[in-house]
Amino acid sequence: MRAEHEGQTVAHSLVKAYASLRRAVEVGLADTVDFLQRLVRVPSVLGAEQGAQDLVEDRLRALGFAVRSLELDAGQLAERPESGIPLASYRNRRCLVGTLAGGGGRTLLLNGHVDVVSEEPADLWTRPPFGAVIEGGRLYGRGACDMKGGIAAMLLAVEAALAAGPVPGGIVYQSVIEEECGGNGTLTTCISGPSADGVVIAEPTNGGIDLVAVGVIWARITIEGRPRHASATDEGSHPIETAVVVIEALRGLEEELNAEPEPEFAGVERPYLLNVGALHAGDWPSTTPGRAQLDVRLGLPIRLDPAAGQEQLAAAVRAAAPDARVEFRGFRARGYAFEETPLVDLLCRCHEEVHGLRPRPEPSRATTDLRFFAPPLGPGQAVCYGPTGGGLHGVDEWVDLASIADVATVLALLLRRWGEPG
Repeated sequence: MRAEHEGQTVAHSLVKAYASLRRAVEVGLADTVDFLQRLVRVPSVLGAEQGAQDLVEDRLRALGFAVRSLELDAGQLAERPESGIPLASYRNRRCLVGTLAGGGGRTLLLNGHVDVVSEEPADLWTRPPFGAVIEGGRLYGRGACDMKGGIAAMLLAVEAALAAGPVPGGIVYQSVIEEECGGNGTLTTCISGPSADGVVIAEPTNGGIDLVAVGVIWARITIEGRPRHASATDEGSHPIETAVVVIEALRGLEEELNAEPEPEFAGVERPYLLNVGALHAGDWPSTTPGRAQLDVRLGLPIRLDPAAGQEQLAAAVRAAAPDARVEFRGFRARGYAFEETPLVDLLCRCHEEVHGLRPRPEPSRATTDLRFFAPPLGPGQAVCYGPTGGGLHGVDEWVDLASIADVATVLALLLRRWGEPG
């Protein structure tokens, strides 16, 4: 009887804690949506992230975080094989690290990237790409889903957790740049520290969790020929036509990589994908162009070192076009597979408390900055868990506002319980 009574007491305490945190989330939701609209209205594409970082810094300081800025050092990063290859100068660009002291329990690190991809072609959108329009419970705009909605949810979670009193464990918040093109922002904050006992990145996971992802490399392929009048187009090589041959060769490499997917991707069709993201060539219909340039992205198996993947890509290009130049830039990211650790189990239990069922792990055919939180840089207890949305990297990107409240509630529960002793 005593054990039964204790069990009822614990259950009542959990319900009470959930109700209290949920109320705090609902109280803070309107201001959070306003913050998210202001954040989405900042077009924080590569090199223009400062306005978004200013907004996040203000929010962190209002929550009581001590905040410091970190400048990225291209020379230092170049010495690390896990770094991305920069696409732009780091002048007047920064990451933020916020720290909030707790009661001495386990610490939790929250990570979010403010950078977004281009909105082009903007004329295909049915709403302004940076308008942050709200319709039908959805907020539309570039970055709303990937991942400014997750940033809003994490900061609302901190606010709700603090409304219940001092958190039992400290919180670290990393606000980073360049997640979309190499990850050097998170790498810089991890090198600088501090670390924590567990990590959550609120990338959009649509009700699931992300523990497994492919590796990714980027390359620029340049093919040159002799410019000439269209009447002589058959008198030599044609860079655009050669580019088509190169693409077909890379499709062959893609087929080889997907012949036997790794067990972590069981049930995932073609996990390692080639994407031709850009093709630039020519400027006149009656001139054979002198140059064609391809920007490509290739997904890699977890166990394939990115350097080895680069070698395979270069070899495929050379076989198709011996004179083509291959330049690696941006991503050289290793794939990852995190275990379902105590942090993940606790997160899943908090999610179940809110939704009535546990979230499912969903292997990803894309990468995130979660890879940096494997040892030795990170604690190994790490997971992506965030709001529901769609259209990321496409037109009419959106995030579901109700899911922001739900994710904030789950993370507030996690913040209160992760730091508790025992």
